[in-house]
Parts: sequence; structure tokens; C-alpha cells
Amino acid sequence: MRIDQQVMNNICVFMPRGRLDATSAPLLRERLTAGDTIDGRIVLDFSSVDFMDSSGLGTLVASARRLRAQQGDLKLACLADKVRRVFELTRADRLFDIYDDPEAAVSSFAPEKSA
Repeated sequence: MRIDQQVMNNICVFMPRGRLDATSAPLLRERLTAGDTIDGRIVLDFSSVDFMDSSGLGTLVASARRLRAQQGDLKLACLADKVRRVFELTRADRLFDIYDDPEAAVSSFAPEKSA
């Protein structure tokens, strides 16, 4: 799995490519916990992920919990039908804000407060 990264409106957007399974989930976990995110606000653009198993889902749930405990959040965008079904069948879709495109997910974050 390859994971590209960009910043949109001061939000980290990760773009994993390929399968999110037991083999690749540790790489995603490492990237999400690397500390190079901007104040823990992350969008995952799943437009290039065509498969996800329970290991991938577990990584997302654990990462979201960790980020939320640190006042951050993890939002998802562009879920393929197969991947969306995993969320719906496990009811994990209730745990995440899911958007049709990364721009909408980025826009959903409240603007940063000025000091």
C-alpha cells in the first residue's frame, strides 16, 4: 500500500492506495500516529482503496479514538461501494463522518481559533 499525503486548508489528507488489510493496516496506523499531522485533524481519501478487511477497520476505529481523545478527529471520504458495505455491516458508519469528496470532509472541520 502506498499512502500519499497533502494539506488542504490546514488539514492533513491521507490518500491510501490499494488494499487496506492485515498486511497494510500497520503502515496506515504508523502514518496516522506519526505525529506529523496538523493538530490531529485528518481526512482519509479512500478513492483509491478497493478493499478493506477487519484489520483495516480496526486500525481506523483505534486511530479515531486516539485522535478524538487528543481533541482531533478522523473523517473519511470517497468510500467505494465494497468498502462502504464493511462500514454499514459493522455499523462503523455511525462512528465516522463520511463524505462524498475530500473537500467536503476538510470543510466540515471548524476553522482554527486564532490566539
